[in-house]
Amino acid sequence: MMDKMITASHSIFILMLVLLLLNGCATQPYGSFIQDPSPIYSHQYSKVMADDVTAQIVRLYPAANTQFNLRHVVNDPFGHALIENLRLAGFAVQEATQQSIQQQIFAAPHQPDTEPQKGSTLSYIVDQSGDLYHVKLMIDDMRLSRAFAVQADSIHPAGLWVRKE
Repeated sequence: MMDKMITASHSIFILMLVLLLLNGCATQPYGSFIQDPSPIYSHQYSKVMADDVTAQIVRLYPAANTQFNLRHVVNDPFGHALIENLRLAGFAVQEATQQSIQQQIFAAPHQPDTEPQKGSTLSYIVDQSGDLYHVKLMIDDMRLSRAFAVQADSIHPAGLWVRKE
């Protein structure tokens, strides 16, 4: 009797461990990695960087004919400003939800999609090193990146856009 209880609790423990590990795999390495953002970042810097990113996307893609499908959940000021800017510029933007991301990760690989997703996949990474902010944008297989420097409570591009395909 005691052996059965130990075996059952051991199985439950292993199942819980596997679920925790899978949950760790489900987190996405995208979004903003700014630790403790200041109010000026949340209100000003993120908007300036999102405006610049939007202007670059407008130069590369036709607005009325392009849909972007976000690969990750947006929960930061830069992401919200970027989505708003893209929609105002005439792009269709499909936001990701935590549920849709988990469905993609845990979907059976042998089952074909019933309906192929239209548009281009879009994700971004925003990080900071001192007074230098870095935005990396991924659209399908193309990578765009640009640095932004803070000077006297304002933020400006610190160089040209770098494009890698």
